[in-house]
Amino acid sequence: MATRTWKIRLGRRGDGPGPTRGPSFGGRVGATLFFGVFFAFGAVFLVFFGREIWRGVEPLGWSERRCEILRSAVAHGSEDRPYRPDVAFRTADGSPHAEGSRIQRQPPSYSTWNAAAERLTPYPVGARVPCRVSAQGEAVLEPGPFWMAAWMLLPLVFVAIGSFGIAASWRRKKTDSHGRSMPEVLGARAERRAFDGLTLFGAVFAVVGGCLFWFMGVAPAARILMARDWDRLTCSVESSRVLTHEGDDSTTYGIDILYRWERGHGIERSSRYDFFGGSTSDYADKAAIVRAHPAGSEVACWVHPQRRNEAVLERGATAAAWFAVVPLGFLAGGVAMIGIGRRQAGRRARARRRAMDGTLPFAPDDAVLDVLPDRVLPPGPALLPARNTRWGRVLGVVFAAAFWNGIVAVFVNQAWKAWERGRPEWFLTLFLVPFVLVGVALCWAIVHALLALLNPRPALRIGTGVPRLGEPIEIQWECRGAVHRLDRVRIRLRGTEQATYQVGTDTRTASEIFHEEILVDSPAPACHLGGSASFTIPASSMHSFESAHNQILWTLEFEGEIRRWPNVEEVYPLVVLPRAATEGKREARRP
Repeated sequence: MATRTWKIRLGRRGDGPGPTRGPSFGGRVGATLFFGVFFAFGAVFLVFFGREIWRGVEPLGWSERRCEILRSAVAHGSEDRPYRPDVAFRTADGSPHAEGSRIQRQPPSYSTWNAAAERLTPYPVGARVPCRVSAQGEAVLEPGPFWMAAWMLLPLVFVAIGSFGIAASWRRKKTDSHGRSMPEVLGARAERRAFDGLTLFGAVFAVVGGCLFWFMGVAPAARILMARDWDRLTCSVESSRVLTHEGDDSTTYGIDILYRWERGHGIERSSRYDFFGGSTSDYADKAAIVRAHPAGSEVACWVHPQRRNEAVLERGATAAAWFAVVPLGFLAGGVAMIGIGRRQAGRRARARRRAMDGTLPFAPDDAVLDVLPDRVLPPGPALLPARNTRWGRVLGVVFAAAFWNGIVAVFVNQAWKAWERGRPEWFLTLFLVPFVLVGVALCWAIVHALLALLNPRPALRIGTGVPRLGEPIEIQWECRGAVHRLDRVRIRLRGTEQATYQVGTDTRTASEIFHEEILVDSPAPACHLGGSASFTIPASSMHSFESAHNQILWTLEFEGEIRRWPNVEEVYPLVVLPRAATEGKREARRP
């Protein structure tokens, strides 16, 4: 084997690698400018949000008076939020005269008539309610809500990222007594920080995904179930139109159908079409719904038996319900990151416990425990677990195909509607072709993974659960199922080095195979049922290693060839320990 210089060095606690160069002055200036953009962006919005929040809560310091409501009605708002509560009031407690026409200093507006009408419930005409009046005579009914301060968390995140990034760019590296950089990759503290950060990041994803799924999926589904007991009435449509929401990159459309009905206590109104709501880029569907409910027509509606102004035209699930599936991707990704972070954060504690009870042949304070993977098997013969299960691969491909095709389908539908309207969008159509082909390939991958479920199932056993560099290792394998379909069996030992590094703002992973050895390669039918093999990992090679940015991976790969059918492909991670220590010295070796 050719001489190889390893990029990773293990040593006794306190040892460090050779001299290393820190970031250059130009690199630090570049990093400062990059993170300075984050800091400036967050600081500007922090000031903007802070000013708006202060403007809303400032009436808390005004004097409280009693006011009489003169007007209370739902008025037309903007194109994006077509309804707003319209009030007028004046002081009625003998104090200096003051008038107002705003509930809060920032007048609220809503996308449905129901929400605006509910906002006016505490303020009927003729009611005497508390109000707040400034020294200059400005009057409002309520101060702004304190929960608006939560919006300041968003710019604070950017300010924190910029501050920590700038500080880290100019922070001095810790060095030992020889002036060499400390091997932070081996420190349990650095490892714990990395995976605690992953856990926190995953928690943010999970919380955001869970909240979005609640509001977009669970809450509307609950309303659909409750609406099964609502009364069916005949409603008169007062107005019907398609709302247009202009965005920076695209335009979306919503439905605004205002209808009324009459009950014993008077006329009531609502503008809710369904329980999912929202706006999409599909203008044709929205226009078709509006045409089916023209102004002046009589339509069936479902009305809440007790609540006023609570009704819906379509009480079942609509096409917009599919958008509720999108937050599940954030929720699942966040839970997965939390699981990975928590599992990796406890590696050192578990390794120490195993070293103390004698399962691992190391002292509890040995530095190598920081970087060994969790998959170290107990001593003695052991069954090697596969890296991925077959059903896991099926579910993974199904999730990837559903996520990819779900996003692509939105744009494909937009292109299709353009062709139906006779105004084809050629650029969008041609742009979508490679994405559609990838989606078709993912669908074929699902079929391929399902067919692979019928393949023979191999099982690999290792003679010792703690293989070491330079020591003989024996493996045994057997196959169950339709073994007669196998044409060839091949078992390969492979060592791979992976390194994750930053290039500007991109994170890249480089992978290189440094050792590959064919242990079994037999077309003989007698080999299909099982067999054994012995091998030795060179003593000059590198043991298993796993840290935040570097990995040394050893694997046993089983491949069974089957004609005109998916092959059997299973990968078994193998944790290889360093050479046995002598005279209490535990040093990792490199050629």
